[in-house]
Amino acid sequence: MAMKTCPSCSSDVPNAANVCKHCFRDFNEVVEKKTNPLIIMLGFLVAMAVVGAGAFAHLYYNNTAERTVVDAETQSIVITRTTASNTTTERVPFSDITKVEHVMGGKKAMFEVVAVTDKGERVVIQTSDAPLNGNAEHLAAVMDKPLENIRNIKTFGD
Repeated sequence: MAMKTCPSCSSDVPNAANVCKHCFRDFNEVVEKKTNPLIIMLGFLVAMAVVGAGAFAHLYYNNTAERTVVDAETQSIVITRTTASNTTTERVPFSDITKVEHVMGGKKAMFEVVAVTDKGERVVIQTSDAPLNGNAEHLAAVMDKPLENIRNIKTFGD
């Protein structure tokens, strides 16, 4: 006859037995493992620390401030981008600009003033939720470039 060992009292009992004959342990009883609340709290704190570190790193490395200035004195557009780790500056001479656009329904905001270079690059000069018609006209005049009004908003039926 095949035997098994009782996990409670270590006695040998037949494999077919449902109860230990020495300590009366029920072999069919499901034993629930108790979870230590300290382990749960520790796991929660570790998870919160990982999420916090990820959020901090995202804000630290991806927080970018961008400033664009149209400088009539140097005849160029100056774009300055500042992140937590560095600052970069880019200049686009007026001679490289082919036109100025006043865009309604832009990629960054509802209204944008964009300078288009002879290579097809688009330099966003100003963004707003309010129309920038006057600003676009002024900047086109300062750069001595044509102004084009672009409407990217589709209305019902378009």
